[in-house]
Amino acid sequence: MRKIILSANAGDYLRCEKAYLASFNPRAADTAMRQLHSAFRLLAGYPQAGLADTKLPGRRIYVAGNYIIAYRVEPDAIKISYIRHGRQQAPDLDKDEGADIPDTD
Repeated sequence: MRKIILSANAGDYLRCEKAYLASFNPRAADTAMRQLHSAFRLLAGYPQAGLADTKLPGRRIYVAGNYIIAYRVEPDAIKISYIRHGRQQAPDLDKDEGADIPDTD
C-alpha cells in the first residue's frame, strides 16, 4: 500500500473545508472528512482507480462523492495535488502545481 502525500494546496483545502462545513453542521464536516479519507485509503491500495487526466499526462482524477481529487502515482506514494468540491472551480488544469513553465515570448 502506498503512502498518501498531500500538497500544501490539498492540505489547506481540507482544513478550510472542514472548518467551513463545521460552522454550519459539525456532523456534515465529519462525514465529508471520513469520505475523503476513505478515498485516500482506496487510492493507496488501488492507485489506478482514478481516470487519467487528458490535459496533464501522469495525473489522475478520482471523484469521491461531491469531491474531486487530483493525484499522481509515484512508486511508493500517491501525491494529492488538489481537492475541490465538484461545484468549485478547479485550479488551472493545464499546469501542474509547482511546474516550471518557460516563457514563450
